[in-house]
Amino acid sequence: MKKRSVFFVIILILTGGVTWVIEPLSFNPFSQAIIPEAKSKIDFNCEIASLAIEDELESKANEIVNEHMASNNFLGVTSGLHIDNCVTYVSGAGFTNKADQKRTDSNMLGRIASVSKPMTAIAIMQLYEKGILDLDKPIQTYLKEFPKKVKGDITIRQLLKHTSGIPHYASKWDALSFTHYPTLVKALDAFKDKELDFKPGTQYMYSSYGYTVLGAIIENVSQMSFGEYMRKNIWDKAGMPDTSLEEDKQKYKNKSLLYLKVSSMFIKSPNTDLSVIYSAGGVQSTVKDLLKFGEAVLNNKLIESSTLEMMINSTDELAPAIGDDPYGFGWAVYDDPAYGKIIQHGGSQPGASSFFSIFLDQKIVSVVLSNSFGTRQDAFTLSRELANLGLEK
Repeated sequence: MKKRSVFFVIILILTGGVTWVIEPLSFNPFSQAIIPEAKSKIDFNCEIASLAIEDELESKANEIVNEHMASNNFLGVTSGLHIDNCVTYVSGAGFTNKADQKRTDSNMLGRIASVSKPMTAIAIMQLYEKGILDLDKPIQTYLKEFPKKVKGDITIRQLLKHTSGIPHYASKWDALSFTHYPTLVKALDAFKDKELDFKPGTQYMYSSYGYTVLGAIIENVSQMSFGEYMRKNIWDKAGMPDTSLEEDKQKYKNKSLLYLKVSSMFIKSPNTDLSVIYSAGGVQSTVKDLLKFGEAVLNNKLIESSTLEMMINSTDELAPAIGDDPYGFGWAVYDDPAYGKIIQHGGSQPGASSFFSIFLDQKIVSVVLSNSFGTRQDAFTLSRELANLGLEK
């Protein structure tokens, strides 16, 4: 009798777990929910604008988004396109809450994952412009809490370019953190005693922990928390009121739940803690705010144009040795034969896939935020397809 009771308890726990993960009671093959199509807004400020052009662009953009939804590429997705101080398009499609079938709109607040890195890199370059940081001194000059390494000294330049030798996640499981760190300086405890993977400056290896170190440097030299520095010097200057660090998941309006795409099914993601990588992937935002960030970069609101040129100079980078895109300071850099220089960054983590692009010569910004891990390639594709609407203008 006791064994039978234990068996039923186990079955009950497993059933509850499956119900929580896949939410079958409200969204399953027997509950034919209609996936919400793109709901958009468009702002046209061109001197030669016409309603016909405006309607055509919005219609084409919505059609592209809806094709992705019909193909089950996303559960919930927001998209944004800004064209040369002329057109701003934003849309939302799908669900931000699968169980309640709450539809997505363009105000969806979501994790932007590694799109956080260009913001951190710009913050570093602001401090460089002020003469506070030297990019080529050992990082202990500004961060005594990080131990010296046998394989050599690390510089800020190497951290920015992912050539420091600081390891990335050891596995996908290593990327799942549930520990909260009060500061990025304290977050160093998670990895600072590991040996480097190679001599600094000799190889390229993408490392989110390297950008945690950059965030800790910002905290030390500015005497502000990373979030405070970013609010004052990046987000407020760019006009990004809905951008912040993900600190209290319960208090944010329009915050999407987190999902994972497994095959063709979307399941709930665990609520990981991002404080160990706030400066590498702990920012949350909206497509509207990210378009503003792109505009601020284009209009030199955050750093001087000469400083941006430093950031996107990839002539000495090492990334192609392993097949990655050339990488500058916080940006992947791509020279398109037809459209010129593109700087971009993608991101992926539990509950998020993202892609952000600035077409510098065309003055176009394209953003896609998905609320599901496992959809990064689709986020990239959608971002490019929307950008093409501006490139064809």
